[in-house]
Amino acid sequence: MEKKLLPEYEGYQILNKNGISVPNYIFANSHDEAINAAERMGYPVVLKVVSPQVIHKSDAGGVALNLSCSDALKTALEQMDIRVKTAVPDAEISGYMVVQEVPQGTEFLIGGKIDPSFGKIITVGMGGILVELLHDFSMRVLPVSDGEYREMIREMSGYKLITGFRGRKPLDEEALFSLLSFAGKMFFNDDRIIEFDINPVILYEKGAFAVDARIYVQSEEQIIQKPELILSKVPDILHPASIAVVGASTNPGKVGYAVFRNLLNFKGKLYPINPHAEDILGIPVFKTLSDIPEPVEMVVVAIPAPKVPEIILEAGKKGVKVAVILTAGFRENGEKGRLIEDELVRVARETGIRIVGPNCLGIIIPPLELNATFDVQSPLSGQIGFISQSGAIITTVLDWSITRRIGFSSVISVGNQSDMGFMEYLQVLDQDPMTYAIILYVEEIRDGREFLEYAATMRGRKPIIALKSGSSLRGQEAASSHTGSLAGSFETYVAAFRQVGIIPTLSLNEAFDIARLVVSEGYPRGKRTIILTNAGGFGVLASDYAEKCNLEMINLPEIVLDELNKILPDLWSHSNPVDLLGDSNASRFARVFDVLIKYQNFWDIAIVITSPVATMDPKNLAHEMIRLSRFTRSMVVGCLLGGDSMKSAIDMLGEAHIPNYQDLQDAFRAVGAIISSCVVDGCDIKK
Repeated sequence: MEKKLLPEYEGYQILNKNGISVPNYIFANSHDEAINAAERMGYPVVLKVVSPQVIHKSDAGGVALNLSCSDALKTALEQMDIRVKTAVPDAEISGYMVVQEVPQGTEFLIGGKIDPSFGKIITVGMGGILVELLHDFSMRVLPVSDGEYREMIREMSGYKLITGFRGRKPLDEEALFSLLSFAGKMFFNDDRIIEFDINPVILYEKGAFAVDARIYVQSEEQIIQKPELILSKVPDILHPASIAVVGASTNPGKVGYAVFRNLLNFKGKLYPINPHAEDILGIPVFKTLSDIPEPVEMVVVAIPAPKVPEIILEAGKKGVKVAVILTAGFRENGEKGRLIEDELVRVARETGIRIVGPNCLGIIIPPLELNATFDVQSPLSGQIGFISQSGAIITTVLDWSITRRIGFSSVISVGNQSDMGFMEYLQVLDQDPMTYAIILYVEEIRDGREFLEYAATMRGRKPIIALKSGSSLRGQEAASSHTGSLAGSFETYVAAFRQVGIIPTLSLNEAFDIARLVVSEGYPRGKRTIILTNAGGFGVLASDYAEKCNLEMINLPEIVLDELNKILPDLWSHSNPVDLLGDSNASRFARVFDVLIKYQNFWDIAIVITSPVATMDPKNLAHEMIRLSRFTRSMVVGCLLGGDSMKSAIDMLGEAHIPNYQDLQDAFRAVGAIISSCVVDGCDIKK
């Protein structure tokens, strides 16, 4: 997209028109006009060069500050011309901005850009070079509510400067809020503006000024209204009654053999398609899709890329609802592959068939014993939906999920997302009663705005946990070559996720820690936390982690204290964390659990921490923890710490779908992440 930098005086005009305060200014065409402008305005003034070739005026010597008289201004004009021409030889100086000198204050930045996935975004941060040096900024996808604008300001570390730091008087937060919200509305509503940067915004004890503004626009001719694309309804890909495998093979070394073999356990009707075979693994083969006398709901395609559009045309005419295309060699393989993929999409649109992939691993539906992939592993059945842009990550996760007893409701490999993408798969899993939590591995999300709008409707109801790759420049380059993605800013993705309640994570382990907990315990009603332990040291650490993760360490009500005093030794902690002492056994914990069950309205989250001691039978404790979870409406989190002595108890918890964390910090991070996903912009936490 071509963009044009507006002269700064035109930028000032746009800011003024949108309610954003700027200093008094006059545009001058010549030295004499500049001197006359300063006389009318009054000294001191700031002088800025106006040239389409000079973007960073300060770097080119195109700014002169604190000019207090006409002689100083005249000298500044002459020297500025020389400096600018030296720094930018092809610069054409079209004039000068004479601007009222404003007092020094605290500098902030407000900016906006168009993200390739999510559209227009707004950013606020510390001004000058601090936004790059300290990386202190907050970001949102537009449009943004007034509450979110206020939250953006308060997310910055520099917010301490606004509230009054080390004896300084507070700054005018309301003025910064107004300027930020006006800038966001200006950017969102004006289709011509494609990027802007107000740096610095100077904030005072009363009021604020937008001092320096760069606004990039596109021409009217470039503003293209995308025609509304009418697509066929997203099919229920999780419950097909019949599947045909195009490219099913008798050769064990072929993908078509592996995927057909994996589908033999499928309870519906299965049709192998191969023009050169009579039967495959004992099942009669059809020469073409059209030869099948009965309806087919899904086709799995494993033939060379150039032949795929023809097969999709045939499948569409037969009434097939969805095609899972495993074949590679499309957009990710260069221009020739892109042309084949374009033809594939055209045919799919024409016939109404929806596409999973191409260049994907396939899909797995463990509750139906449906494995339409060429991976050797068939995962356990469970309540976690896993949507991934990398087939290799799927195969790795499935390999270790079995030993960790992690089950899946579905596993979907999105591939190139030529048709269906993350939003459509969210819709499918949102409507699936077997899916309680959803994990995404993301390189690129297309149609990001629609994705966010749909994800926001799931907040507090069905959690979405996302791992976004490409945080480094090299990682972004790898993503592009991997599936033809054009990765957006990592920070933009994380900000967008948080904005709608998606939980961003930094590792697959963290993602599954969170998913397993919410699958087991649901959303907590709130963040009132009680910690139970047989080890005082771990109780202290747990309190530290609770504060960092925004959990509320509640005081024990008098009635609960009285009950605990009756059943615990005199030396117990008499506070939260509840230290049951080092000689605790499962029976002592069980009696405390009885009190928590009886008075369960005062707490939302119980974290049970125990270390190996001779008096403790971990299996009995696990049994009691399962009882506590089942007989309360609150979240119960296990932290059975240690090695082999805890293994059988941890296995018991796993069989009851209660995850155990052998690192305290992991437990609190998981709980804190679940809570944070529900309290964005006033969302209530609910079970």
